[in-house]
Parts: sequence; C-alpha cells; structure tokens
Amino acid sequence: MGCSAATFILVALFGSSSWMGTNSVWMQLPLLTSELPEQWNLPSYLAGVVQIACIVPLIYTILHKGVKSFTIPTAPLIIALLSLACCCQLGLSFFWSDYSEIFGAPRSWPLYSLLFGLAIVNAMSNVLFMPFMAQFHPAYLNAYFVGMGLSSLAPSLLSLAQGTSMFKCDEKGVAERFPPNFSVSIFFFVIFSFTCVALFAFIALYRSGAHTHFATPNKKEPNEGTPLKKDLNNTSSSRKGDDEDESPIEIHETGAPAIDAIVSELDVTFRERSAMINDDSEPHPVDYITGVKFTFLLFTTALVNAQMNGIITSVQSYAALPYSQATYHFAVTLSNVVSPLSSFLPFFISVRSIPVLAILTACSTAMTAFIVYLAALSPNLIFNSVTIGSALSIGGSLIAAGLHSYLRVVFASLLREGHQSESRLFWCGVFIQIGSFIGSAVMFPLVNIAHLFTSAPQCKSIS
Repeated sequence: MGCSAATFILVALFGSSSWMGTNSVWMQLPLLTSELPEQWNLPSYLAGVVQIACIVPLIYTILHKGVKSFTIPTAPLIIALLSLACCCQLGLSFFWSDYSEIFGAPRSWPLYSLLFGLAIVNAMSNVLFMPFMAQFHPAYLNAYFVGMGLSSLAPSLLSLAQGTSMFKCDEKGVAERFPPNFSVSIFFFVIFSFTCVALFAFIALYRSGAHTHFATPNKKEPNEGTPLKKDLNNTSSSRKGDDEDESPIEIHETGAPAIDAIVSELDVTFRERSAMINDDSEPHPVDYITGVKFTFLLFTTALVNAQMNGIITSVQSYAALPYSQATYHFAVTLSNVVSPLSSFLPFFISVRSIPVLAILTACSTAMTAFIVYLAALSPNLIFNSVTIGSALSIGGSLIAAGLHSYLRVVFASLLREGHQSESRLFWCGVFIQIGSFIGSAVMFPLVNIAHLFTSAPQCKSIS
C-alpha cells in the first residue's frame, strides 16, 4: 500500500497541534508585557507555568510504563487533549487581559490557568502523539515533524502580520510602539481556529483507518517510502521476508521500559541479521538499533531538543537585538520557515551512519554555542560591525534551526524502525521532553537570576 497525500496532509495538520498553544502565547509577549501588571516579569512566570505542566507527562510515563494494569485508549485521550487545547485557546481570546489581586499583588491568573492547560497538551504530545505515529507508514512520521514545525511557523507568521514589534524612537531615545494591525484577542481566536482544524484532522485521520492499514498482519510493507516514492515502493515491496514484518501494535499496550527495550533489541539482533544473510535480494535498508545505538539516539535527541527548545529560544533576542530589531525578527521568522522545510530533507537525504550523525550533532552544537557567544557579547557587536553581526546572527540561527529539525526527524525515524516501534517512539518523546526541560531549566536562572546576558536598548540598536 502506497502513501496517501491526503493522509500526509492530515498527519501534518495533526502534528501542528503539538506546541501550537504555548508558541502562540510566546509570540504575544511583546503585547502581553505592555498590557498586564507583571510587565517584564511575566515571561518568567509563564515559563514556570509551562515547567509545572511538564509534571503531567512524567506522571503519565510512570503509570504507562510502571503500572501494568494502566491502559487508556490513545485515540480518545488525544481527542480529549486537543479539545482541551481548543477550549483554552478560545478562553485566551476573551480572558487574556483579566487579572485580580492575589496575595497582595495583581496576578494574571486567567492567563496562567489557560496556558497551563495548553502546556499540558503540548507536553503530552511528546509522549502520546508521537508513539501513536508508530502505527502509520514510516513516511508519515516525517509529516508529523513537518507539522511540529508548523506549530511554531504559523504563530510566528501571524505575529509578523500583526506587527507586534513596530516602534519608533522619539527625540529622547524612547521607543514608542505602534498599535498592532489586529488585537491579541483576534490573534488567539485565529490560533483557536487552527487548533480546531488540527482536532478535526486527527478525527478524520483516525476514522480513515490509515494506522490499521500499515499494521495489518503479514502485510509486506516497505520500511522506507514517501509519497514521492509511491510507485517505486509498490514495485519493490515483495522482497520482504517474514522475519522483517512488523506485527500489529495496539497503541494502548504497555511498552517495555528503556532498559528492557535495549535488552530486547539485543536478543533479536542475531536472528534478524541471520535472516538478512539468508536473503539473496538487495540489502535490507534497516540498520538495526542495538543497545549502544539506541542509547546514543536517545541522548542526542535530548541534546538537540535542549538546544532547539531551551537554549536558543532563551538567548536569541540577546544575540540579535544589538544589531537591529529587523535582525531579530528575520532570525526568528526565517528559522521557523527553515524548520519545517528541513523536516522534508530526510525524504531525499537520509543519513543512517552513527558517526555521521554524531558529526552533524557536533555541528549543530557548535552553531548553538556560537549563538550563545553572540548573546554573551550583547550589547557589544561582534567585529564591531552591524552588517557582519546581523548576517552572522541570522545565518547562525538558520543553520542551527535546519540542523536541529533535520536531526530530530532522522533520530525519530531510526527509532521508528524495527521491532517495538511504539515503545521506542514513546521513549523518543520522553527524551525530547527531558531535553527541552533541561535546556529551559539551565537557561532560566542564567538569564533571569544571574543576569549573564544584557539586552541592548531598542533605539540604540537601530540608530
């Protein structure tokens, strides 16, 4: 059975719900901080709310992997979570500006509460949505990551159209912001509509039965393929042996813990490779993941997501604003364009060599370190040049975004292959969450408590 373009689109729309809610709030911070009583302390409070919400997937992980009798049908749970996201997003449209006095100080508790609900959905996506994709053709996992890229791209482009950062400097050097092209309420309502589309996309995806088509017993399905390779895959799928077929996976089945998964992989490796030796056809494309490779992929998954979701997002403003406001917005917006585009690259360039992946991970880490270095220089300029610094800041951000997105898809695709794909993708999601949490937890005190980074005055940066 080939890949369906319609299913590919539905999966991408479903994937766009992964971090859409939290990203939408973050894109509105320039307006929220000017309207709400917490002012520039607001981001630190919101970051704390998001980190508290990360406890929910931790509890789910413990119950799902530690309690054998704990099973929740995955599809209804996903529908419930996406419905919660829709309700919270709609609530933001009406109540984002409300606040009242709590413990002697005005607090924007409606915003905190609604963001907490959105953060639960977003955090759960790493340990729930991604394992669900194990039931689909492997090509659709790439579509899911394209959707994850859209979850940051859509709010970013909408914020750019809103014009949240437009300002001018008066004679005293004070920045005066222009009114946005449309209000915060309209922004959140558009995101609410987008989230509803993602919910209906998942319902249509589940009702289509695309996940059961790939998981049918004795189905000779190719391990690699994309909608672009449909005809080639249809003509080459007959070369599979029985030992290479994946049995159907019940997504609510309790998977093995990480150490058990490693041991199990070691147990089946000899049998699988023996089948490959006895197969006279062309070599099987799957590079079976043993204990060391499995550990490496999980570690690098955490490392890449720590840089992508924690480190760069925390310091990118310091790395770009000293050169100009335009530099910062080009760095953020273009990075969010490069990210989903890079998710398509594995369709054409698939790296399977662990040493090569290690080199690419080192390159992405070097780019992240360079961005941190630019941030540490703030408010001073690298080479004392606005032009060179702006080009380096934007270029570094684009390279880092491309490498991070590409590696995240490749790592997940490798973990998806072979046996126990549901359990492996579950742990992949766990380590995405672990890496993102560690990255944010490390950078938060450095930025907000130790004050290691100094922001440049807006008017000075464009003068």
